[in-house]
Amino acid sequence: MNAFERQVRAAVIQTLRDSARAPSAAQLAATLGTTPAAVSAALHSLADAHRLALRPGTDSVWMAHPFSAVATDFVVRLGQRRWFANCMWDGLAILALLGDGTLDTHSAATGEAMRFAVARGRVFGDGLVHFLVPARSFWDDIGFT
Repeated sequence: MNAFERQVRAAVIQTLRDSARAPSAAQLAATLGTTPAAVSAALHSLADAHRLALRPGTDSVWMAHPFSAVATDFVVRLGQRRWFANCMWDGLAILALLGDGTLDTHSAATGEAMRFAVARGRVFGDGLVHFLVPARSFWDDIGFT
């Protein structure tokens, strides 16, 4: 990852953190003082290196871990703010990054609603977190993982 790609990735993550929305290539270009084509090339390079994920066939950000740019079943809340996470792991990572809050999801086995709360660095909740895919295989199908 070169210096420009680091800037693009940082801008994507900061925008997701601040607004819960991914910036477009045009928005990133304006922020970084460059062209949309340069940003698009950087985004594709970052995706190829598994630094973020793009929506298939586009230069639109889908995921910049731990944030999801699309609605998911993992909803993180801190006060009145809300973000989507890609999985349980990412939801807890958002809370670790941003502070105390809740992560709402549901049991994949039963559909039952589940809430995990983080307060003062401790996780509280009724449920068991089970990762179906081993970490070494996450990028085999990052959308499923």
